Amino acid sequence: MAKRLFLVDGTALAYRSFFAFAANPRTSLTTRSGQPTGAVFGFVQTLRSLLEREKPDAIAVAFDGPREDLYRTQIYPEYKSTRSRMPDEMAVQLDDIRKVVEGYGIRIVESPSDEADDVIGTLALRGRDAGMDVYIVTGDKDFLQVVGPHVHLWNLRSSTTKPEVLGPAEVEEKWGVKPSQIVDLLALMGDSSDNVPGVPKVGEKTAVELIQQFGSLDAVLARAEEVKKPSIRQSLLENRELAELSRRLVTLQTTLELPVDLAAIGPAEPHPDKLRELFTRLEFESLLRSLPSVKKADDVEKHYVCVRTEQQLHDLVHGLRKAGSFAFDTETTSLDVRRARLVGLSFSFEPGRAHYVPLNAQPPVLAGGAEAVLAALRGVLEDPLLRKTGQNAKYDMAVLRGAGIEVRGLEFDTMLASYCIAPGIVSHGLDEMTLRHFGHVKIPTKQLLGTGKQQKTFDQVDLQSAAEYACEDADYTWRLRSVLAPELAAIGVESLFHDLEMPLVPVILDMEWEGIAVDREHLERLGRDLGKRIVELERRVHERAGGEFNIGSPAQLGEVLFDKLEVHRAADISRPKRTKTGQYKTDAEVLEKLAPFHEVPQLVLEWRMLTKLKGTYVDSLPEMIDPGTGRIHTSFNQAVAATGRLSSDNPNLQNIPIRTPEGQKVRSAFVSRARDWVLLSADYSQIELRILAHLSGDKALVDSFRKGEDIHRRTAALVHGMMPELVTPELRNQAKVINYGLVYGMGASRLASETGLTPPEARKFIDAYFRALPGVKRYLDESLDQARRTKQTVTMFGRKRPLPDIDADNAMIRIAAENMAVNTPIQGAAADIVKRAMLRVHAQLAKRKLRAKLILQVHDELVLDVPEDELREVEILLKDAMTGAAELSVPLEVSMGHGRSWLAAH
Repeated sequence: MAKRLFLVDGTALAYRSFFAFAANPRTSLTTRSGQPTGAVFGFVQTLRSLLEREKPDAIAVAFDGPREDLYRTQIYPEYKSTRSRMPDEMAVQLDDIRKVVEGYGIRIVESPSDEADDVIGTLALRGRDAGMDVYIVTGDKDFLQVVGPHVHLWNLRSSTTKPEVLGPAEVEEKWGVKPSQIVDLLALMGDSSDNVPGVPKVGEKTAVELIQQFGSLDAVLARAEEVKKPSIRQSLLENRELAELSRRLVTLQTTLELPVDLAAIGPAEPHPDKLRELFTRLEFESLLRSLPSVKKADDVEKHYVCVRTEQQLHDLVHGLRKAGSFAFDTETTSLDVRRARLVGLSFSFEPGRAHYVPLNAQPPVLAGGAEAVLAALRGVLEDPLLRKTGQNAKYDMAVLRGAGIEVRGLEFDTMLASYCIAPGIVSHGLDEMTLRHFGHVKIPTKQLLGTGKQQKTFDQVDLQSAAEYACEDADYTWRLRSVLAPELAAIGVESLFHDLEMPLVPVILDMEWEGIAVDREHLERLGRDLGKRIVELERRVHERAGGEFNIGSPAQLGEVLFDKLEVHRAADISRPKRTKTGQYKTDAEVLEKLAPFHEVPQLVLEWRMLTKLKGTYVDSLPEMIDPGTGRIHTSFNQAVAATGRLSSDNPNLQNIPIRTPEGQKVRSAFVSRARDWVLLSADYSQIELRILAHLSGDKALVDSFRKGEDIHRRTAALVHGMMPELVTPELRNQAKVINYGLVYGMGASRLASETGLTPPEARKFIDAYFRALPGVKRYLDESLDQARRTKQTVTMFGRKRPLPDIDADNAMIRIAAENMAVNTPIQGAAADIVKRAMLRVHAQLAKRKLRAKLILQVHDELVLDVPEDELREVEILLKDAMTGAAELSVPLEVSMGHGRSWLAAH
């Protein structure tokens, strides 16, 4: 059997890995200090999958040489000139990507003056000639030209668990031409990603038809007069040299002199110590677990007990009371607290020692079964004098509340402690923290429960395995407290943790528990209405496009817009942009540019908006209504946003659109719980600008807020040197854009794009703004200076955010850090003020024994469900609590409204 040689396009894999994580902010990976790591992580995942699945006899990775020395730029200087510069966040990860390859003991092959494509092409043919089966690991269609009986393309764009492997037959089936004709095909159709010109007006479909009809590029050019379509015939006749140039550009150079001989390329030989050092530095906890013989800083002898008798349970309760402080954890049948059934509890108050109390033991621990066991534990769980530690304790408290137990005395949450210490890291999970701080790999959940169709629930796990797993959770939660508590003090975030984040846990728990009522019938009517509008839009799109197609298919939409309708020509766009797969780009930015010139992109934008609204909210919200309460119970996340803001999911009620009529109709579906109740909404007015005034001390800004003036009109008047009464709506809007934009790092180009100003006019406006408001300019400069000195930013309430890249050489990364240095103190302070207001409102409602409930927080807005007979008292209470949540040099203003629906209240 022939040896198998795998040649990995390292540059392509690095790009693919970067964009896989960078596309979604929620999946963008960084270390706790803020260093981007997504490209490295994705690269490792694909490489590991390849090695484990294929076990290559020989493998090498190729990277591009410097672009300016490339052979192709010498014959065509515009080659790749349209390609965007490598993102700075990716560029800083390239060294670590190379270290990954070296850590896995894989040969790196590169030429300083050649692309990775040519290096791989050369090695592929050498491997073939040496009798090897060669697999090129890439997503680049250029490599199809070297596919043959012993050369295959292992498609990076396919799933790594079931990769697409293309041989000669698969290439012809997929592309309609043989591998030997691929070069001619690419020469005709061109490649926008590499700025290979191709023949104007000849797209992929036409190019395939031409090659199928004539056999080769030379034949196409020689017999161009025979082409039936006039525009294509004329383009072929006029662009012969362009076609031949394109052929030279897309032809791989397969005879390079390389620094590595084929015989020197062998199998991967991983170096666990190198990988461990790299994965530790990059905080890849899951990858560290995959390495053999992970060194453990875990020398405490373990003593885990599964409580099976009444005496053992009595001894545990006595021990918990005597200790005065302990960690607890629950095991359940579901992560959804509304559906979860409690299976058992675990406790620990000494490192290495833990107890698991099963509720499903046979025979039961107590004669009365689960209810009797919970009754025996109720005293210690509800005793506020017994100090409790948990990991994401809000979940455990909710599950226990469902079982009839109100946990009191929560003092420490390890997840929130980790978040206060390092807000920039992606995960504050127990498994990750245990590995990070103790080098210990916890029992994986999937090892216990299985996966897929065979997955069990916790109540189906054998008792001994369940006890080992549960005790480990409690044990390491307790141990983490001893590590994280001193770190809170060392970093200076103790007050933030103990006075704000921890007291907020029961507040958020109550909000989630109450939920918000939803008018199901309203959503059903809205769904029917949207469905009709979507169908009508589809009919109009097909009518204007001259035929039916799948509007939801970007590929089909692109062909209609650019090949059939040629909308880009009316928009004066010479060559539409394409994705890396060769498809036309049809994202919102593209459609918005085309919309003024044709009705189809206008209609498609509306169709996308309505289908997203219908699918995301109108159709899905009724399915989320709890049958027991008739309400939707969202989850609020304290440990996600680095600025301190809460986020919401299942469903995300903080992201329901409000500016469109359709979005407003969705909001109107959220209603008070009863006819004699109303929803009361209270929203901070311009809180971030008021914080900017307070922090900057700018006299004009402070005076304007103290006098209750229209801040945007006053700003415009100051900038333009006129009376406020003379400020036009246009000038006020410009001032509003810059007022808010400053805290997000707005520059002249963005101000110009959002206001219609030219860039020079925008620059003059910003200069005039800073002359009129010198205190703001001084604050921004001082914030940057302080961040550069301390490598972090701090809010007025002590929330800290590391900024390791504030003086990075890489401009894009440095600018991003500079923007964070300016806006985090403002956004973070706003988030903290809202949280402080939540604590005050919640406490006052309880103190006065009112029935009103705090049910939602949406950034600067609080929403309460209030009985009509309490409305006036709650309005006063709410306003006092919110305006008194912080002492600023300018007043905090709150706007309020109430009504049967959330829309009416807002």
